[in-house]
Amino acid sequence: MASFRASTCPMFGSIAKHFNVSDADITWFNTLQTLAAGVCVPILAKLGDIFGHRRVLRISIITVLIGGLLVALAPSFEWALLGRVLTGPLAVWLPLEIALVHNKITGDTARKSIGLLVSALTIGAVFGTLASGLIASLVSSMTILLLVPVAITVLCVIIVYTKVPESDIRTNPKIDYIGFVGLAIFMMALLWGLRSAQGTGFGSAAAIVPLVIAAVVLVAWVLYELRVDVPAIHVRLVTSRALWPAYATSFLFGMVLFGTQTITTTFLAGNPDLVGYGFAFKPGTIALFSAGSALLAAVGASTFAYLAKPLGMRGVLVTATLLGVAANLVLIFGHDSVGLVVLSTVLSGLSGGFLLGALPALVAEVSPSDQTGIATGVYNSLKTLGGSAAGAIFGVILASFAISGTKSSSLGGYQTIWAMCAAAFIVCVFTLIFMPKPRHDLSELVAEDVSVP
Repeated sequence: MASFRASTCPMFGSIAKHFNVSDADITWFNTLQTLAAGVCVPILAKLGDIFGHRRVLRISIITVLIGGLLVALAPSFEWALLGRVLTGPLAVWLPLEIALVHNKITGDTARKSIGLLVSALTIGAVFGTLASGLIASLVSSMTILLLVPVAITVLCVIIVYTKVPESDIRTNPKIDYIGFVGLAIFMMALLWGLRSAQGTGFGSAAAIVPLVIAAVVLVAWVLYELRVDVPAIHVRLVTSRALWPAYATSFLFGMVLFGTQTITTTFLAGNPDLVGYGFAFKPGTIALFSAGSALLAAVGASTFAYLAKPLGMRGVLVTATLLGVAANLVLIFGHDSVGLVVLSTVLSGLSGGFLLGALPALVAEVSPSDQTGIATGVYNSLKTLGGSAAGAIFGVILASFAISGTKSSSLGGYQTIWAMCAAAFIVCVFTLIFMPKPRHDLSELVAEDVSVP
């Protein structure tokens, strides 16, 4: 999964030239895939709970394969965009895989397995990024380059069709069509509004109208879901005592994880003689920071289960968020020191790894056994929504701190964003305090809350 995304994103400029479109047009290449992912993740995750997680995983992988082929062989940019829409189900692979894991194993073994899944995903992102640059230097044909992720997807198809066992727990087969349609409208309106806000600001009609529509639809959708016997998403499950702190943390963590990716890159590339900050690092050096952070995240994801034994899951999550606070404080006060920036990268990588592993593991193990897919799908969607919200907000902040006569933000813009990220993690710490203490059986608490009429 990571290999597909990582191998295409660094080549957006080359893809724009390949299809003879502008830089503005190529943004749709990413926007449509994000919208499709936001809509299909909760729907496909729920269908996995109903019809079998392996069955839906197989369908989603074939869909991504067709989408990848369409992008690589597209005769026009419009066909390539359709292919990007079809790659949207890629985002549901991890929730479905986690559900499959929890159907077969539980407890500490399940935690370790989920940690390894997330770790493999993160390492795949690193190798995908590095491989895309290497292949691009050796191959001039964009079609061949775009076929590389297709070849990787073919390997996934073979593995899923030959090695992955099917889950044997099913939820109520009744499908809440109205609930799913309402959810899809909400997700599309919200993501569209946030995407528009990145370019035009939150005060423009292009952002306000879809965001207002999203808010109205959300209120109506929640009221409807609370009255349905078999809802698309069980609102009481999401807001249960054991799960709402994890979901809130997921959203805030998504803001930091996805919202700061390009910000870190532009800060490191900044020329201190021109803008007063940064180190004028070349792309190769910046890539080392990105790869190092990702590898540390892989370490954190693969080891969180061992920390959970003495600390408990809540202890791991609190530790991770405190590391996130420290990482951003180091940047605020030590941004002019390469050594301190490296320290911040280490702290941030480990923090992200612990959260990437522990959050979905916790959600999966305390959710009802027949709703594991949708529970982890909601986690994934909230993380993505957090990133989309942060992307829009942070973009407006950097623009408001723009240095006169340039397109670069002043140092104050970056410090404001780092302060907001530190504050988000602090909120996570206080949120996690509300999570029931380890002596409680969290799955039983969830069952009690869900059964409340």
